[in-house]
Amino acid sequence: MLLSVQQAARRFGVSPVTIRRWTATGFLPCTRTAGGHRRIDDHDIDDLAKAIGNSNHLAAQLAREREVDVLINTSIALAGKIDLTELLVEIAMRMTSLLDCHFCAISEYDTEAQSLVTLAEYDHAGRRLPDGSPYDLRDFPLTRTVLQDQTAAVVNSDDPDADPAEVAELRREGDRSLLMVPLIVQGDTIGILEVVDQKRSRAYSRQELRLAGAIAGQAAVAIKNAKLFAERCRSDEDVSSLRRVLVDLTTRAPAVSAAGRGPDLLTAVAGAVCEAFGAISCVASVGGASAGAFGAGRVAARPASGNAERGANASLVVSRDPSGRTDLTLAVTLGEPPGEGQVELLDFIVAITAGVMAPAGPAA
Repeated sequence: MLLSVQQAARRFGVSPVTIRRWTATGFLPCTRTAGGHRRIDDHDIDDLAKAIGNSNHLAAQLAREREVDVLINTSIALAGKIDLTELLVEIAMRMTSLLDCHFCAISEYDTEAQSLVTLAEYDHAGRRLPDGSPYDLRDFPLTRTVLQDQTAAVVNSDDPDADPAEVAELRREGDRSLLMVPLIVQGDTIGILEVVDQKRSRAYSRQELRLAGAIAGQAAVAIKNAKLFAERCRSDEDVSSLRRVLVDLTTRAPAVSAAGRGPDLLTAVAGAVCEAFGAISCVASVGGASAGAFGAGRVAARPASGNAERGANASLVVSRDPSGRTDLTLAVTLGEPPGEGQVELLDFIVAITAGVMAPAGPAA
């Protein structure tokens, strides 16, 4: 329930001027009506009354000051982390320390698949736990509500009215309490923070929930920026890699041209592509004939530059003659997913090779 300044003053036994001063300094949260009148939530009044007790409001003021310090220090810490892995550790450590909990998981919201994908999970000492597999939100209605309604939720394993799916998951892991806070950027939910207490059921205060929500907001923006930075680095890296491939192919072009139009051309093209792209292997085939080459897989050994999406899994890229004049095919196995422009370059190589191999048309 929202109270007026006069009603709040009567609850505290102070003057309306004092209430206005408290709301102006942030000591007592308030909202404004369309006409500009202050309205104070009775829950905030209860919180402040408990903090003040029978003394003056110094204790509550100190609590508010600590809250501001936490937010400022967290903002500075998160702003200083541009690497996604380092950022996730910092977020987890801040949340577990603030709420005196044991674990913190940070997950990304896939709106199309309606699922959550774990980015990372850490314990209170900063040790990373094995990542869980994506889970379908249809099996966890409360989590879906947190994401869609953009509101925090608490689940205790001993609460008979709690979401059965969440309680079952807590009990399976041997945990007692779960706090879920959405990650929101410019009105869009991009993920969720899940803070777990292993040993006790929790009833978080409004101040704790307010702080957790504020830190989640800072974390969401920082995660978004870190991912954008990683994408930019990856794009710059892809351009540099593509330039190196083009230079390498240019130096090998005379040898490929000298191979003629027979089987030796397949061998020359496969070898040139394999070496230039730093591929694991390349197989060139046409008309039932084929030739292959194996390389050291330089792409697989390339530094990830903060990119958590590219791993060590091999990636097969198949390019075919776009003109249809031949059935020429290049099957290239890379050490990681192809970079920007690499698939198009392979298609171009196939088109040029097919033009060399295709029989000439009738003379005009």
